[in-house]
Amino acid sequence: MKYADEVGAQFGIPWSSELSYERGALKSGLSADEAKVMLANQPEKAEFLMELLDNQPAQEELDPIQWGFTLPSWQRVMDRWEKDKVHVIFGGNRSSKTTFASRLLVHLAQQIPEAELRSFHVTEDRSIEDTQKFVWDAIPKRFKDMKKRSDTHSLSYTHKNGFTDGKVIFPPVEGYKRGSYLRFNNYRQFLQDSQIIEGMTAHCIHLEEECPSRLFETLLARVADYHGRIIMTFTTLQGWTDLVSSLLRGAETVESRYSDYLGMDLPIEQVSANWEGCRIHYFWSEDNPFFDSKELRKAYSKQPLEVKQARLYGVPTKVFMNKFPKFNPHVNVVKHEDMPFIRDSEEKVTRYMVCDPAGSKPWVMIWVAVDQDGVWWVYREWPDSTVGAWALPHANAKGKPVGKAGPGQRPVGYGYEDYADLMKDLEQDEEIFERLVDPRFGKATVRTAHGETNMCNEMMEFDVFLRPAPGLEIEHGIQKINDLLSWNDVEPKSHDNRPSLYVSERCDNLIYAMTEYSGSSREEACKDWVDVLRYGAVTPLDYVSSGQLAATGGGGY
Repeated sequence: MKYADEVGAQFGIPWSSELSYERGALKSGLSADEAKVMLANQPEKAEFLMELLDNQPAQEELDPIQWGFTLPSWQRVMDRWEKDKVHVIFGGNRSSKTTFASRLLVHLAQQIPEAELRSFHVTEDRSIEDTQKFVWDAIPKRFKDMKKRSDTHSLSYTHKNGFTDGKVIFPPVEGYKRGSYLRFNNYRQFLQDSQIIEGMTAHCIHLEEECPSRLFETLLARVADYHGRIIMTFTTLQGWTDLVSSLLRGAETVESRYSDYLGMDLPIEQVSANWEGCRIHYFWSEDNPFFDSKELRKAYSKQPLEVKQARLYGVPTKVFMNKFPKFNPHVNVVKHEDMPFIRDSEEKVTRYMVCDPAGSKPWVMIWVAVDQDGVWWVYREWPDSTVGAWALPHANAKGKPVGKAGPGQRPVGYGYEDYADLMKDLEQDEEIFERLVDPRFGKATVRTAHGETNMCNEMMEFDVFLRPAPGLEIEHGIQKINDLLSWNDVEPKSHDNRPSLYVSERCDNLIYAMTEYSGSSREEACKDWVDVLRYGAVTPLDYVSSGQLAATGGGGY
């Protein structure tokens, strides 16, 4: 028995920048002068290129696995195949993600004797129309020319009905009784009867389009016997769904690239923080040389930024029904060291601290620097990643993504003096212009041995001066945050066309809250972080020059 991690995923011919593909024809990508230089200096390479141009198209018709081109985006997945258990491919439209997954399955069927392979799609019809068609196209002609069915194999296929009985049985490798099985299933089957996957084992499972979270979790155990692999391919049109959130929250970006079209860095490869052995790959539409991506750009040129990112780059940006549709991690989240006042200590800002004493939970706090243009820079949060995630992806009984309490919500047992010391320790020599607090909690009566007081008075004993934020309606605060996020994302970003709210990449909990919060339930675990931002937005927080400093009451300037 062979294990999946013992078999290389390498197949095909690496695509070269010295090639081009125009209107269905493979051509040289070299100019006449470049071709002469190569012929003079690299004759062997020139000869190989000429043979490729002459022979590859016809050979690919006979064997797409051996003679088909391997794109650089494919190669990244292949190179990490043996190391990682789960490979998630977020791809733009026509980015070749389904072609790659289908060819990979056919490749594994030939490399692993008696392999057990599975492919899931949303419905049976989608499986037939999409995945099964691509798999049929990937099968070498020598198999297609065989008798369609026998005691040892089944290669019966029609475009209308797909593969007979929803499976392919490849001819056995010499010395083995049977060939590899590739079976096709769909998510609808699982939702109707979860027992269909009980007892399933597989060397590789392909998931086309986003699958239900509990199916993904269940399938992880189904590849254990063979040290198997899961490959998931989809375009993230619904944004940060429950599954996407669990994959991407806190993910480490190991490779990124600048998009000239969008004018920003976007991820190429990430490592999931929540799923061990899970690597996330991004297939860009423009990296597929076999279709004209310029036409696709034209089609989406007037669409909002999040549509362009999903459709052209596979990058999810927002949650369905999210309260902050304009919050985009690839726009509003910045490297800490790139914040102007961090990069240049001479950059003038006014600093604020906002906190929400959350009952038995730790206090939630953010620090905001406002520059002379009125732009907000949230540069610190507590509890932060060193304490733990505040909220984890979770849906309630009604299917609403409300999250659940993470380790960051565990009580820390701090008193007023402890919090005062924490603030001073984090801030060091920073000048905090004003500190704001939840208006209800700040004014609430607290009984002490010396009588009744309130939290603001208690904190004043330790030289921390808090002012209750305006107690305005929640929706008003949400609107004020959206005002800060507003900009014309159809036009290029510039100094005059940009959001007024940016968040340091270190503020994981706030970032997660901004992508997840829907306001649909009081149960939402990340509401505390939205609250502290909301208190600041309704105050509001402004840049204050040295000539404008005034008393704020209770120990401010």
